[in-house]
Amino acid sequence: MCTKSIQTSGRLRVTQAFIALSSIPGSSPAPRTLSIAMIGKCEIRMFNASSTQPGDAPPLWIELFDHDAQVSVDSCICREIDDAVAAFDELLSDAETLNEVCRPEAGDAQV
Repeated sequence: MCTKSIQTSGRLRVTQAFIALSSIPGSSPAPRTLSIAMIGKCEIRMFNASSTQPGDAPPLWIELFDHDAQVSVDSCICREIDDAVAAFDELLSDAETLNEVCRPEAGDAQV
C-alpha cells in the first residue's frame, strides 16, 4: 500500500507541520494539531505539547491515531525535523500493517 508518492508527500507535510507548529507562540489560539496523512482507518498527525520550562519551545509529537478504535496507537516526541521524518516513516509502516490486519480475506463474509 505504501507508495513512494505517499512517503515523499508525507515527508514534505511533516516538514511543513514541524515548521508551522514550532512557530506558534504559547499564547496563540492557532490550532495545535495538524493532520499529516490518512492511511485507511489511521491518521498520522503532529501536535505541540505544553513546554515544561518557561521560554522553551514546546516539544512536538507525531502520533498514529486509529479512528476505528479511537485510540492513539503510537507516538514519538520530535525536537528536530529529521526526528519527525524518521518517526513519520515508522508510523506510516505501522498504519499500513494495521490496515492490512483489519482487511477481510478474500471469500470472508462481511458483516
